[in-house]
Amino acid sequence: AEPPPSAPRNDWLERLARFNLRFGRFVRDAAGVLLIAFALMSLLAVWRITDGALLTPFANLLTIWFGWGGFLILFAIGYIGYSLLRREGGEIHWWRLLALELASLLTLGLFAVSQGNDLIRAESGMDGGRLGWGMIKLAWQLMSEPVGTLVILLLWILMVMTGFGLWAK
Repeated sequence: AEPPPSAPRNDWLERLARFNLRFGRFVRDAAGVLLIAFALMSLLAVWRITDGALLTPFANLLTIWFGWGGFLILFAIGYIGYSLLRREGGEIHWWRLLALELASLLTLGLFAVSQGNDLIRAESGMDGGRLGWGMIKLAWQLMSEPVGTLVILLLWILMVMTGFGLWAK
């Protein structure tokens, strides 16, 4: 026998909605503070000011794979924390967000190109790290060095313009 339609259903989605109404603001505030604190602690670990059992391996991974782009990732983590703390909610433009993420990825390649795409520098956590070095190495193998660099630069410009909404201006 089914319950009458006027009876409230007690499923997990309704419980989650009630929890969000009562405690959602507190959870978002706590998550925002934790993300900002994690970004700051990770930044100190990347600069070798502090270390820890979890922070040091994370900072090493960030530095080796992303090079100077690790700072972009830490900025993004801190900004997500800040946006959770903000009281007013704005509309999220997903295409713009995706374009900014792609621009950040292409920035790693441009960092690598700026210093000659040296593997030893990339392994030392400099320039664009392993990811930037690999991206440029692939672009240079598929195309010549000048053409591959130009394609990466043009894609970066396109993504930055899309991400910041410069097409409307």
